[in-house]
Formats: sequence, structure tokens, C-alpha cells
Amino acid sequence: MKFKTVSSFIPVSTRLIALCAVTTFLLASTMLEAQQKITRPRLLIGKDDPFTGLTSLRARYAAGMRPSNDIAGWALTYLVTGDDAFAHRALDEMRHTHPPENVGSRTYMDYIRWSLAFDWLYDYKDFDGALKDRIAGEFLNGAERMLQDNSLADPSLVSYHNYVARFLTLATFSLTAIEGHPSTEARSAPLRERARRSLDNVLDISQFITPEGGYHESMDYMRITYLPMALLAELRRTTSGDDPARRFTAYWHYEETYLYKTLPDGTTSRRGDNEWPYFLAQDNDVLGYVVNRFKDPYAAWMLRKSSWPSTPNWYIPILKFLWDDPQVAPRDPALASEAELPRQHLFSGVGDLVMRDGWGPDSTWIEFTSGPYLSKHQHLDQNQFTIFHHGYLAIDSAADYTETESPNYLNYYRRTIAHNTMLIYKPGEPFFWAENLWPAANDGGQRMDSSRYWNTIRSRDDWDRTRDLWDLAHMDVTDYVPGEFQYAKGDASHAYNPSKLELFTRELLYIPHTDVLIVFDHVRSKDPSYKKVWLLHGVNEPKVDAKDQGRDAGHGGTSYSTAERFTFEDGGGRLLVHTLLPREREIVKRGGPGWEFWAPGDEFGGAWGTGKNWPIEDAQGGPLPTDPYLHKMWLTFWGDDLQRISPSNMLHVVPGAWRVEVSPAKPNRDDLFLNVLEIGDKGDTKNRQVELADGVNLTGAVIAGEALVLFATTTELPVVSGEVTVPDVDSETLIVTGLKPESKYQLDLTGGKTKTWGGGLFQGVHLWTASTETDRSGVLRIPFAGHKDARLRLHLIE
Repeated sequence: MKFKTVSSFIPVSTRLIALCAVTTFLLASTMLEAQQKITRPRLLIGKDDPFTGLTSLRARYAAGMRPSNDIAGWALTYLVTGDDAFAHRALDEMRHTHPPENVGSRTYMDYIRWSLAFDWLYDYKDFDGALKDRIAGEFLNGAERMLQDNSLADPSLVSYHNYVARFLTLATFSLTAIEGHPSTEARSAPLRERARRSLDNVLDISQFITPEGGYHESMDYMRITYLPMALLAELRRTTSGDDPARRFTAYWHYEETYLYKTLPDGTTSRRGDNEWPYFLAQDNDVLGYVVNRFKDPYAAWMLRKSSWPSTPNWYIPILKFLWDDPQVAPRDPALASEAELPRQHLFSGVGDLVMRDGWGPDSTWIEFTSGPYLSKHQHLDQNQFTIFHHGYLAIDSAADYTETESPNYLNYYRRTIAHNTMLIYKPGEPFFWAENLWPAANDGGQRMDSSRYWNTIRSRDDWDRTRDLWDLAHMDVTDYVPGEFQYAKGDASHAYNPSKLELFTRELLYIPHTDVLIVFDHVRSKDPSYKKVWLLHGVNEPKVDAKDQGRDAGHGGTSYSTAERFTFEDGGGRLLVHTLLPREREIVKRGGPGWEFWAPGDEFGGAWGTGKNWPIEDAQGGPLPTDPYLHKMWLTFWGDDLQRISPSNMLHVVPGAWRVEVSPAKPNRDDLFLNVLEIGDKGDTKNRQVELADGVNLTGAVIAGEALVLFATTTELPVVSGEVTVPDVDSETLIVTGLKPESKYQLDLTGGKTKTWGGGLFQGVHLWTASTETDRSGVLRIPFAGHKDARLRLHLIE
């Protein structure tokens, strides 16, 4: 006989009631336990926190610093001073106002201020339960609405993107502020866990993309992302003890990002959609974080002493009191030795390299880019470089958009044509952006064929699945010998449609003590008929040195067939360019009114020359264009209800108006481009003798009184043997790239003219033999002087 359990005799309804009662009891017990475990204040501060402890904050207050005059500042002033008046002032503000009803990127800072005040006053005697419940409910509702955004739907796919970082910060601060609060904990706990996992994914992507700093969108969007990332890191550290800044190296390199990517005039790198290339309120907050968290003296100097164009305001005002640690003394980077502060830095994840010869206002600054495509606000500019010295000498041309998909933005500003890199023009090549709503002009540049609008990787797995779209370029080699040279080689072969290009590598070698930059490019197209164009953009009309007067090339261009040099000037700077390869070439100077932003091809498959100028929209905005084609284009992107073009953000942007195009005179599949750039001051009449040194497997330039610099012309690397004829030009140093790393090479120099002798070949007088080792990057450097019209040979010693 089987016996039933006691519970089987109890009615189902009664059992359900009992179960609910038990569940409610356990949940209430859990929430009570969670509340009891939480010690407040805990958001960004703590009683004995090593960075923002109440003891150190009281010392700052005693020294004359004051919290901000807002809800968070009043709450903190109460904690620091014990003055009830400030607590009452904050609570009165809470009773009569509310957090913003709308949640998003423009209100996240308001939710932070409210969250801080809520946490900091939570245990205050006059903070009544009803008010706490009301505010906690508003926080919860705001977080729930924010987490409904598609970008936060799946924690494993939350991206390292400026909007997403702000959305996540709003939700995380709100949910953390009310952690353990009885009336909201049941609903907020699972959302808090979801937000935690979302941040984990973002941090993992940050380690993948920015392990040495930098950012993949632009300096403008970087500041917008860096600040919420810093806030999220400090929030986690002060509330859980887990310190992301110890585990994720992007935080360690915040200071280096600002220091290296700020030009000597105090504006920031123009790479990408940088509509605000000077320091804003968010930058103050981020630099303050670096000062407080890493006690960095250079960040303190940038924040307090640099005199760079900036604002005195802080984006979240309470952070000035929390993070601008007065104990950290500023240090001018110009006082640092090269051992203390290297003059070159590679942001490897995004492929940005900065070279400079110093840190003062008279310094030279060079940026070279060769990396992946990771987000919408990047441009199609792999293997490009820019130069600043007393002026904008080699620039990203055009200016920021009025609206993202403006005619100029789609057809010029974000395209390869606007940058100092290479065009390979294939007639009929299609280009499109976003959802392929409108065909774009053929600029001959890098491929634009993604329909994934934001183009931001969501995880490492996502990168692996879609890397054919984004893995466009990479920095093959970098090298740096302090005081002697800085070097990098980028490969952007995959940045172009494979139907037209097989190879595009670019090497930059900078000699800082003479301010000379050598640029060597190897380009191989699928078809020799595809026009190759080496681009250099400047602000003002360049001067071209040529024997001929030049001919009209159309579309604002003047063509020269005998030019060897050209010069750009801007501000107090000058850039003199010696063009050595191709030997037979056409140089076109193009620009001026009506031709500033000319793209060479149309969107209908036309040949080179079928394109048009795409002017920047007026900075003040205005009516839609009357041209039916452009009018329809605006409405296609922005909807039929668009009435006017919005004002643009062009403050301090230098759009430029001129460029120089260098092309081979004859069609070839394989072409080499070699240019030597002298960087100096406006009006300088110095003109170094620069000659081509050409040979087998190697080619390069000898710069009078300076160096013979050689590059590999073969793709079968490393070079095991090669030779060049060295012109009769004095030099002091030999530098050769493309060799086997950390290996020994023998060099032989033979002088005199080659002669026929007894039916054989007489190679002249043997001058010297030497052997030397390359460094870890395969670069050889030795003294090299006293040659006279000689033949140099080198080979690897096995």
C-alpha cells in the first residue's frame, strides 16, 4: 500500500499561497541582507578609499577646494563638513525636481549627479523613505528604458562605442545607486547583473582595440567614450573592489593618447570625424581621472598649465573636486628627456603611429595610420599621414559634416580622395554607404561596400566572423632609435577592392634632428591601365618647381611633366617635397575656388574626369539645394520632412583647398613612389640636395650631409642581397630597411667608373668592407661617409 505525502492532502491554492509567502519571505530576507551588507557612501568615494577617501577630500576642502554648486556638490559638502544645511539643500532639490524624463546620451550626466547625491545622502536622518522610494523608482524606470535600446539588448554584443558607453553609464549608475533598496531591488537586481555583463564585454573589446590607448572613431568621439568608461571603472572599483583600471590597459594609456595625439598648437589629431579639435569639458574630466587614478604629472600639466585651447568648465562639475588631486604636481613634457618620454608611440589596435621631435610649440608632429576599420566615424584613409610644424602642412582635407550623409561627407570628406594616401582608379567601381540608399562618387580610393551601418565590432567573435569587412590594414613594422630615426611600414593592400589592387605598402622614415621625412610606396594594380595617384593635401596653393610652365589639366588642375619639387606653406611652416620616383611622372596641382573638394569620378561608372566638386555646406546651415539631384539625395537620407540643413560644427577645422597628385607617366602594374619631405619654417630658402640611389632589390635617396636611406623593392622579404649606385653626394649615415631582423650583413663599397678591361668587366676600386647587425625590426644603421659615385652591395651572412 502506497501512502501519500502530507502535502498531497493540502489544496493546490493553499500550497501556492504558502509557496508565495515563503518566496516573499526569502526575497525580503535577501534584500534586507543585501541592504545590510552595503555600506554607504560608496559611489566614486569611500571612507578610506585610497583615491577618493573622505579623509583626503576633507583635506582638499580645508585647503580651499570646494565641491560643485549642484545637487551632487551639496551632498558631498555635507559629507565633508557635516553641515546639515547642504544636505537639506540637496534634499529640497530632490523633492521639487526629478531626473530627466528622457534617457540617452545627452542626459547620462544628469543621472550620474542624481545617483551620487542619492547614494551620498542615503543614510542621512532627514532623507525620508517616501522620497527614497520615489527617486529609486525613477532611477529604475530610467534604467529599464535605457536597457531597452537595441545596442544594450544582448550583453555579449554591447559595443565599445560612444553612444553605447553613455547609455550603459546611465543605466549602471542608476541601478548601483539603488542597490539593496527594498522597494526596487527585486526588479533592479537582474538588470544590474545584465549591466555588469555588458561592461565586461565592452572592457574586453577595449583590450582588443586599444591596448596601448588611442580610439577607433576620432579624438572627439574618444573623449565622449573615455569619460563614461572612466566613470564605470571607478564605480565598479569603489562598489565592488574590482578595479578595471588594473586589468585593462586602455586606462593606463589615457594620458599617452592625449599627449601624443595633441598637436604642438594644442589642437588634436583631425583623423576621422573630429568636429571639435580642441579641448572641451569632457577632456578636463578625463584628464582629472588620469591625475587622480594614476597620479600622472603630464596629465596635470595638460589640465592646468598647457594653455592649449580649452574650456575651464568640467562636464560633470563634481569630478573637479573628486579627481583633480592637488598633490600631483604638473610636469611640462618639454622638460622630459627622450628616455623619460619617447618621441614615438604606436596605438597598435587602431594602427595609429605618432612621430614627433619634441613637445614644445616649435615641434614637428607626424601621424601615420595603417589599421582596421572599426566604426562609422573613421574615414577610408589607411596608409595616410599628416604633418604639423608651425602650421598645417599635410592635412586631412575638408571639414566635418553638417549631417552625416551630406553630399560632401559621402563623396569626399570621409573618402580616400580627401587624405594623403593612394588612389587606384578603376572605371565603373561601385561605392556605397549605409544601407546602399544612394551610389557614391568613384574617388579611386578604398572600398566602401558595407551595409552594416555603425560598423562597430560587438565582440571578438563578431570580429572573427566579419573581419573580411574590417581587417583592412596593419602596421607591419615599427622602429625607433632615440635621436636618430623613427620608422614604420604599413600594409593597406586589403583596404581596396581586390579586383583592382594586389599590393600597397607604405614606409615612413623620419630623421628628427634634420626634420626630414622619407615616404616610400610600393603599389601593384591588377591592370596597368588603372590610374595610380599619390596624394598630398595642403591648406594653401602649392608652388611647383618645374622647367615647363604647366598645362591645363581641367577641373582646377595644372599638370607638370618635368617637376622635381613642390612646396606647401601654412602659418609659420613650410613643407618642401622632392619627388624621386616614379622617374617619369606627371605632377598635378589642383584646387582653388570651385575645385577644393573635387572627386575624379562620378557615381555612374564614368572614367577619370567625370566627377565633380562637392563643396562643404555653409557652416550656418540653410535651405536645401535647388538642384533636383542634390535635393533628392538629402531627402533620401533624412526623410521628406527635412526642411533645412542644420548648422555644422566646423570650429577650428582647417578644410584646406589644394592638393598635389603624383602619377606615373606610363601605365604599369607595378610602381614605386619615393618622396623626400623637408619640414621647416615658412620663408626658409634651404633646399637640400636630394638624389635617387637606385639598384637591384633596393632603392632610396641620399640626402646631402645627412643619410643614404634604402628600401626594399622586392616583395620577397627579407632582402638577402642587393646593391645600389650611390650618387656623388656626401652623407653621414646609411639606413637600410626590409632586412632580416637581428642578423649580420656584409657591406662592400666599390668606387670609380665601371670599365671594360681585357674583354671583361672592371668594377673600379674597392673602398671598404664592413659587417654589421640589423636590429629587431630588420633595420640596419651604420656610419656612411666619404663615398664618391660608388656602388654599394650588401648580403646576408649565413
